Amino acid sequence: MVHAEHFSAHSTDGTHILWNNYYEYQFENAKYIDFFITATDLQNKILTQQFEIYTDDSPRIRTIPVGSLKMLNNPQESRKPYSIMIASRLVNEKHVDWIALAVIKSKQRLPQLNFDIYSDGPEQERIERVIKEHQAEDYIHLKGYVNLQNIYKKYELFMTASQSEGFGLTLKEAIGSGLGMIGFNVNYGSPTFIRHNQNGYLVPIDLDNQSIEEVTTEMAEKIVRYFEEGPKQPHEVSYEIAESFITPRIVDKWKQLIEEVLHD
Repeated sequence: MVHAEHFSAHSTDGTHILWNNYYEYQFENAKYIDFFITATDLQNKILTQQFEIYTDDSPRIRTIPVGSLKMLNNPQESRKPYSIMIASRLVNEKHVDWIALAVIKSKQRLPQLNFDIYSDGPEQERIERVIKEHQAEDYIHLKGYVNLQNIYKKYELFMTASQSEGFGLTLKEAIGSGLGMIGFNVNYGSPTFIRHNQNGYLVPIDLDNQSIEEVTTEMAEKIVRYFEEGPKQPHEVSYEIAESFITPRIVDKWKQLIEEVLHD
């Protein structure tokens, strides 16, 4: 099961690939492996192409998401207007402080905007400082850990700022509650759950050539665009995407793979 980034892009060129050391042994002995499983179609596509380019093997690779949805979660009342949320560990690689900065910039054009942060972690103090320094206590709130089952559907928009996501379980839960979504156009979570211009936006990012100020400004522009002129039916599109992650469909994928291997 390939559950994280499987190679180093910076150390890969047209003739050589550097595999993630956790997968290197398995990949180098792929001819002895019955199958590999990726969590997303995008990673499946990339890994398949890389085996063709860099090896003499063509292993069986199948996509089976690492999580599922029992059902789609529809709101019984209207979503809170201009509401944004994130559910994420408050660790550096999630860059929740960037989202806070983007919301602060957006607030100037969207006075009703509010942002709730669910979870906690070592970066909580940094985020609290950002909120305090910009006097954003009235509209950015740290909510801690709660049962989110009936929370997602109260919001309009989910945001993520991770630069690498093997899947994104909270992203899956968010679309299962019909939220629109904004995230970076990076492998593999955001492109799996975001249809650009349909249920949200994929934000380009290149930190080799961009400052954090530029990145958060781009994020802010997408927030404003979403609420002022954004996708026509973001919630409906998110529910449509979420259908693929309903538990019976994931169970069927496992059954199909087992049958396929047993009858080889």
